[in-house]
Amino acid sequence: TPFPIVPGVMVPAGIYDHKEAQIVFYTNRSAPLSLSIDSIIGGFFGGERVSLKPTLRYRIGESFSSELSWDYNDISLPVQNGDFRADLGRLRLTYSFTPRIALQTLLQYNQRDELLATNLRFSWVQSANAGFFIVYNEVDDDRFGAPTKPRRELIIKYSRIFDVLR
Repeated sequence: TPFPIVPGVMVPAGIYDHKEAQIVFYTNRSAPLSLSIDSIIGGFFGGERVSLKPTLRYRIGESFSSELSWDYNDISLPVQNGDFRADLGRLRLTYSFTPRIALQTLLQYNQRDELLATNLRFSWVQSANAGFFIVYNEVDDDRFGAPTKPRRELIIKYSRIFDVLR
């Protein structure tokens, strides 16, 4: 079944056999400052892809961590409008008050769609992803003619795991 990979670009149904090369570079992630670069060059749904993702990480002790990355994708497909770029920038900040209580922020910018997404999350984890969570999401669409009001949502969740066999 054909599917849209981006608006206006359809990937035809078929079997795709391609080769790719990956080059990965990492510094010591346990250090306060670290860098990684992931790159992929090769086939992509009958066309070609060049992907590069540099990521810079910084942390202060056990409490604060940050991550800044840019995901660059240059795509060339053998279909109409098949040459395009899709970039995604990310900034993640995390502050842990205790090992179980944290506040996390994720900002993402989608260059192709001109979207800025914000995610704020407070988590009080009891065990294995169970606990109390407050999440706020907002998406701003900067395109000409797009809705002027951002999409917003507030989610409050409490989950608990019961062991009925204990």
